[in-house]
Amino acid sequence: MTTPLENDYALWREALEELARAPGTVVLLGDTDTGKTTFTRLLIRYWTEAGYRVGVLDADIGQSEIGPPTCIGLAYTQTPVLALSDLSPHALAFVGSASPRGHTLEYVCALHRLYRQAVREQPGSPLIVDTPGYIHGRGALRLHQACLELLGPCTIVALQRNSELEPVLAPFRHYTGYHIFAPPIPDVLSRKPPAYRAQRRVMRFAAYLQNARMHTYSFDAVACCGLWLGSGTPLAAHQLAFVRQVLAPQIRVYYAELCGQQLGLMVGSPVSPQLPALSIVQKELHAQSFCITTAPQLHHLLIGLESSSGKLLGIGCLEALDFRRRTLGIVTPVRAPAAACILRFGSLRVRPDGTEVGTARLSEF
Repeated sequence: MTTPLENDYALWREALEELARAPGTVVLLGDTDTGKTTFTRLLIRYWTEAGYRVGVLDADIGQSEIGPPTCIGLAYTQTPVLALSDLSPHALAFVGSASPRGHTLEYVCALHRLYRQAVREQPGSPLIVDTPGYIHGRGALRLHQACLELLGPCTIVALQRNSELEPVLAPFRHYTGYHIFAPPIPDVLSRKPPAYRAQRRVMRFAAYLQNARMHTYSFDAVACCGLWLGSGTPLAAHQLAFVRQVLAPQIRVYYAELCGQQLGLMVGSPVSPQLPALSIVQKELHAQSFCITTAPQLHHLLIGLESSSGKLLGIGCLEALDFRRRTLGIVTPVRAPAAACILRFGSLRVRPDGTEVGTARLSEF
């Protein structure tokens, strides 16, 4: 006997029933609003009613259901769910952006990390991978093909309204070992405006950060990933004074450090690479290149807090940066903030109330 909800998605019943008979790794592909999350929920019902413990890898970082946005989430369930957001994250991996665009390396690494964990913890068990709606353009094509080769799923479910996924699927239609389903999109699914998705992220961020508190980290006690900060040796007082004197009044320099032959500068406003004074600094300090970051861009920046084992403890917002004391202040709901020894910098800026306030370019030339 079927439920009214399933009747809304009768076009998918044949695919769901066939998948239920052959559990394995299933990757869902599709543009935004094609029903990937709904298909995932329905497939969970089929598999759990057959007695399986199902793994769900939520890799749709812009519309995350398992964990906060900008993170890939892994969860397990042995019972049907009304919404994927009802699942508690078993593990998370931080990408730092609401889209894989421009963050493909971080995205693939995070996806691979959690996929390996799922396979290690539940070898041979059914696993559903829900991917983002980033499907248009050469970058999206390369990303999805790379992820499919990395995951090697037994089945690909392509939810497309026309033939927008065919460039991604083309090689996998020729490879052996891949079973591709392309069920039609039910009429009940309609497109939602981008503003709706953005507002939903705000709500998800706000809920996640609701009980967040400020925690302070020393540059010397943590490692920063995604930003040069703390990777080199701070300039001596006389060197920093020289840099400030040469670059003033065009540039206000808050902090600087030398890592090998690369000079990192934390400045108050954007800098032109053609500024003549930069070549004077470069020559005097024997630097071959610059890595320049505009400090105000770091305010409200999302940060992933990781333990020494590489486990993501949670995320937070960078709300204070003291270069004299060499400390960072991060607002986060992480329960054991002292366990964080790796700070992974994202690019999305979010206030503690969940409001997005733009993206940051962490380094320039």
